[in-house]
Amino acid sequence: MAILKNLPILRKLVDTSYAILIVIILSALVGLILAFPVKLLWNYVFGRYLTINWFQAWALNVLAGILFGQKNSNK
Repeated sequence: MAILKNLPILRKLVDTSYAILIVIILSALVGLILAFPVKLLWNYVFGRYLTINWFQAWALNVLAGILFGQKNSNK
């Protein structure tokens, strides 16, 4: 990695990309962990008719966040 020592801009870019990758992975893991209660509740309420898995519960969380998320209006 001698080239990173010679080019500080490239080193900063690599460090930034590592940080962004870690944030993306951690947010995906937290999203999956938070989808587990949604899965349990959905399967409890609608278990006779339709059951969902973790990824479907995750998608349901994302959809609910888009539809019912906070809307900030600073007027």
